[in-house]
Amino acid sequence: MFIIETNPAPQTEVLLKRVNRAIGHIPPHFKLFATVNPKRFEMFLNEIFYLAMHKTINPDFFALLRFYIASQENFAYCIQFNKALLLKKYYSLETITALAKDTNAFPLDAKHKALFDATVQAVYQPTTFNRERINILKTIGWSDSDIFDAIDHGAFLFKFSKILKAYSL
Repeated sequence: MFIIETNPAPQTEVLLKRVNRAIGHIPPHFKLFATVNPKRFEMFLNEIFYLAMHKTINPDFFALLRFYIASQENFAYCIQFNKALLLKKYYSLETITALAKDTNAFPLDAKHKALFDATVQAVYQPTTFNRERINILKTIGWSDSDIFDAIDHGAFLFKFSKILKAYSL
């Protein structure tokens, strides 16, 4: 799967066990990150756990966002990983498949849909994302922090998908 053998550092074992408890398995790319740089893996995992426990954004938002972007960019591993995660959360295959092709198929409420659309805009057309868009999001109840977290995570997928491609066979 990867051009190097994954052999996570001993100090990451506790973190990997935590992942296994949370999602029922340890994804191969988590083992890769834990192997190549345990400290950065810890930072990566803290980011994931932060989003999974987000106080105002439904945690499913982030999996849906990752799935959508992965589908647009043909990040095969990320598509499969997030599809499996969403199916485990009881989203139908039809819903997930529709989202891959059309942002209008986004299955959460209108407030989350507005954040999703703004995030997709910010990631794909950052020069068109503006103060007016932010003000609209704030009017419906999102904070600057929420908006930043969503955009940051959308961009985050590009970074880690490139790392996975670089290390893949």
